[in-house]
Amino acid sequence: MATRKRDHLLAVAQRMFCEAGFHAVSVDSIVANARIARMTLYKNFGSKEDLIVATLRREDKMFRQWLVSSIEVRSSRPEDRILGLFDALHDRFASEGYYGCAFIRASIEYPSPSHPVHRAAREHKEMIRSYLRGLAAEVEGADPVTLSEQLYLLVEGAISASQLHGEPWPAQYARQAAEKLLAGASLGPHRKTKDSKLIAKPGMPESVRTRHETRKSRSLAAEPAISGQG
Repeated sequence: MATRKRDHLLAVAQRMFCEAGFHAVSVDSIVANARIARMTLYKNFGSKEDLIVATLRREDKMFRQWLVSSIEVRSSRPEDRILGLFDALHDRFASEGYYGCAFIRASIEYPSPSHPVHRAAREHKEMIRSYLRGLAAEVEGADPVTLSEQLYLLVEGAISASQLHGEPWPAQYARQAAEKLLAGASLGPHRKTKDSKLIAKPGMPESVRTRHETRKSRSLAAEPAISGQG
């Protein structure tokens, strides 16, 4: 019974915090909506801030479950999963009852990086970064760190814009940008060609460019001359 009361209290608080904000919702209103004794709340969570952290953990768990069911089961190809993430976000933004990102709201209402609520929000976002880094590492020819951080900014930009405008369209434009990133992934600094292991990029340090050209010249000079006789 105690576990059921705790879970019920957590679900009620999560809904109220995510819909109205953390500072705006009082302990009294949570107790009234959950129809529990005030002592029950403090017995299970100790303080309002402990309750907020617990609701963020619950929100994080639900997001992970959504991530698996919406993206991981659709395809094993990393490019498809990356683009599928933005399709799934569009559906999420358009779904009835979507209240935006609780973690962005929490980080704003509790701006100190050392605060437990802020840390819980940041841990969730680090989970998303880690997930994207894993996908980017499977994209052939891509720099996984650069690609994953670019994708992370697209994801977070779509979430923030959707929360601000109350519409799902940011996910569509973020998907288009992701398509361009994936299309250009194979053109990174480690792209191989027939004559060279490294393509010199604009902005490459002169010392690296010089060593690259020197190695290429030595390789060509070491090749035997081709006779013109048949």
